[in-house]
Amino acid sequence: MDLDDETLQDIEDSLVTSALQSHDWDKAVARIATATDARGVVAIPLKGRVPGLPMSASLDALADGYFRGGWSKNDYRVRGVPKLLRTGLFVDQDYATPDAMRSEPFYADYLHSHGFQWSAGLMVQAGDDAWVMMMQRTIQQGPYTLDDQIALRRLIAPLNRAAQLAHSLGEARLTGIADALETVRSPSLLLDRTGRVLRASSSAERLFGPDLNVRMGELVIPSDAQATARLRAHVAAALWSDPQDVSLSRAPVVVRRVAKRPLTLRAQPLRKAGLEYFDGCRAILTITDLNESGDLDADVLKTSYGLTPREAELCHTLLAGHSTGECADRLGMSIHTTRTHLKKIFVKTDTGSQTELMIVLSRHFGL
Repeated sequence: MDLDDETLQDIEDSLVTSALQSHDWDKAVARIATATDARGVVAIPLKGRVPGLPMSASLDALADGYFRGGWSKNDYRVRGVPKLLRTGLFVDQDYATPDAMRSEPFYADYLHSHGFQWSAGLMVQAGDDAWVMMMQRTIQQGPYTLDDQIALRRLIAPLNRAAQLAHSLGEARLTGIADALETVRSPSLLLDRTGRVLRASSSAERLFGPDLNVRMGELVIPSDAQATARLRAHVAAALWSDPQDVSLSRAPVVVRRVAKRPLTLRAQPLRKAGLEYFDGCRAILTITDLNESGDLDADVLKTSYGLTPREAELCHTLLAGHSTGECADRLGMSIHTTRTHLKKIFVKTDTGSQTELMIVLSRHFGL
């Protein structure tokens, strides 16, 4: 393994490019894997979890079972975290004996079943968050030697510079989204990957009080513990791509109020790729005040954007808080047809994602 100055600069340039353009992430991690003689690379958060992981495509099968199989809660490598925090680097030999690698389920039942065994982890910090960048080797490739570890230490600084850049860019995107929500006067909150509130629009803050509030960073319904529990489940379902109970968790959460019509809460995920995982914001939660909201004017949509009646119906259903799959079911369309309509809507409304489309459609509410 040879991490010379030219290779390190090439890796950092690749990471910077992927921070600016997330679709270049695959090239960046492929470059790291090649330089470190790894089969693949994956970033794992040290605090909490994320839906999916920024990683090499070569590790897809391995990563699929990491959460589904419960191995994220039984990762033997956590024994190396104290050394990682002290030195910025750990390898299997720091915490796992040969006997442990033969007998511990994480190695024997999980890694070995996919042909993997050896790894090295590098500390990556982005703002207040911390990750470990894991270089994963197969059984045949063997462990990271002392010389390998000396070389790997040279990669810590470029990785952290790129992560900080990604985090700073994410803060700028976060501000842009928050400003857009203020412009359309939509009561909304931006949430991080743990469901905590990062920003709340001024129109959302005006709704805070005995019926809805933020406590210790979490949106809660003070007078209704069961509704708060439903809200937690709903937010978790929005953050995670495969919730255990889709039909219940993805339904809007209703907040009952005395002498007023209810509030309805709906969280929408912000999909991430590559270094975008380091930028913090993971979902938008919108609040609809049924005392104030009007109906979406389909005729205005048709006239303003040239939408067909079917496309206008799809916009109305999306804005009601339904997922693409739910829209397909409600409108009696296949998921393929629904996605085709959605792509045409993006073009006509000059938007590039469902999040941007929701902001545009919000302008047609009487808020």
